[in-house]
Amino acid sequence: MECKEVLNKVDKYFEDRLSDIEKHNIKKHLEKCNKCKQEYEDMSFAFSILDSHFISAPDDLADKIMMKISSFENSKKKSTKVLKNLGASFVAAGIMISLLNFSDYNHKILARGIFRSAFEINQVVTSPITKISEGLKYITSFHNNNSNK
Repeated sequence: MECKEVLNKVDKYFEDRLSDIEKHNIKKHLEKCNKCKQEYEDMSFAFSILDSHFISAPDDLADKIMMKISSFENSKKKSTKVLKNLGASFVAAGIMISLLNFSDYNHKILARGIFRSAFEINQVVTSPITKISEGLKYITSFHNNNSNK
């Protein structure tokens, strides 16, 4: 067994998470190789220090972690929604650009069509307002004529 492989598995060897064959091979390697043996001893020393010190977590640690996860998920949902809407806009713009680039169109005709459409939309929007305005003028003039009598 080579040093690189032993060093990659020394933590599992220390925690007794290897097959019997792997344990045997690493044990034999550690008996021969001082570099790997030193790594194993350093790890053993570090674990013994950690085992001798008991660290307790704050009582509210789980609640704080759950709150952080919840806020992260909420912010993720918001950003995903914005990205979906933005993505749809980019797709629509791309389709329009593609259609304009690959179609035979006359820009003057296109401009006239856009102007005509805008004019028609303006007519639809302003027509009811014009009718209401004319009705108010009629009511006002009728009221003024009756109050002068």
